[in-house]
Amino acid sequence: MLKKYLLPVLLCVFIVIISIFSFTYIDIQELIKHLETLPKEIMMLGIIGLIILQIVLAFLPGEPLELASGYLFGAMGGTVICLIASFIGTFIVYYLVRLFKYSIINKMFKKEKVDEVVRMLSTKKSQLGTFLLFLIPGSPKDIMTYVVSLSDIQIGKWLLIATIGRIPSIITSTFLSNSLKEGNVLVAGIIFVITMLMVAIGVVYYKKMVNEEVSL
Repeated sequence: MLKKYLLPVLLCVFIVIISIFSFTYIDIQELIKHLETLPKEIMMLGIIGLIILQIVLAFLPGEPLELASGYLFGAMGGTVICLIASFIGTFIVYYLVRLFKYSIINKMFKKEKVDEVVRMLSTKKSQLGTFLLFLIPGSPKDIMTYVVSLSDIQIGKWLLIATIGRIPSIITSTFLSNSLKEGNVLVAGIIFVITMLMVAIGVVYYKKMVNEEVSL
């Protein structure tokens, strides 16, 4: 029972520690001040380019870029920018996987993790099942973006599923950072707690599905 909840708890603790460290030891205001001296179009293209790079190089963390988008462009503006970048990044990954197949997937991720996602997706053969998996907070979306691209799914449908499926995690990040910028500490705290709960529940649920698949 303890092991079942250990991973999500440790993940939440890790995120909290990183957040405290970032806001304590990194002069966020100074960094943002430098960025805000750039033309808005340059900042926008820069963030979009970095998010695309993060989706292609899936081992890079995406949350800091989502937080930066919300801080720089507002909750809604940051969300739109993240979704545009996610759309383009998923498009690029789709055709990279079609070209290089498992050779690129196995270079990006550990084989056992790839096999886990392949087994999971094989039990959710419908596109609705894939979409629901993508919506789960804490599910490995980066690996799924690569693995699903290798299936027979049409590019248009996959772009729709992958882009909409990222909305919950993007919104929580952009609204959190925008609330902090506007000084709404209470709202930011509520969003942070809700996000941690969503991630913890999502990780537990995903692990449960993986364990059920292994036991079959």
